Amino acid sequence: MTLEEKTKFIEESKEKNYLLISPRMIRGGATLVKDYETLELYESMDDNTSKFAEKEIVNLISNANYKNEEAKSYLSFNLIFCGGFNDLPNDMGNTTDFIINNKERIVAVYRYVKGTEERDFFVGFAQTETIYKYGYLYLSLAKLLEEFDKYNIKYEIDTTVDRYTPSLYGDNTSTKFVISYSPKKELESTKGQLLKKVKKM
Repeated sequence: MTLEEKTKFIEESKEKNYLLISPRMIRGGATLVKDYETLELYESMDDNTSKFAEKEIVNLISNANYKNEEAKSYLSFNLIFCGGFNDLPNDMGNTTDFIINNKERIVAVYRYVKGTEERDFFVGFAQTETIYKYGYLYLSLAKLLEEFDKYNIKYEIDTTVDRYTPSLYGDNTSTKFVISYSPKKELESTKGQLLKKVKKM
């Protein structure tokens, strides 16, 4: 995009009110592109999705193969549905099913810690506070799940509620995915292919 096109795209994107969606809530007012930094995240979404998926898949499969047992990993995203309340069906049903069935219209925003900073302050006595600096990635949910399917990675949305975490500190806006891989399944599918080859002979 040219400079003029980027400026126009940012201006138009600010007007779009998307929905922040999770298994526990749907809220309006979400925006994907509001400045140059978020435009860069949006433009590099496909490339970042491929890299992110590759990293998670390699780590998961290598852990499962090393331990020779099923390995699990947990991923938390803020999911933005690229549509408004008018685009939702009258009968929403299960929000979890809606997320999976509408993955093509959902951007998964992944937050990670870029670094930390220590800050000293005095309130009656000296204290130190750790301030976290975060970075963000925009990921295509459809492409991410497609990559998981390609390598036999199972995924599901975790809807369990941690009863030991006070509701004040609970994060209702994030969606937690559980991804898993079992090396036994890989061995079984390989055996199946070998049997088919033997029968053909």
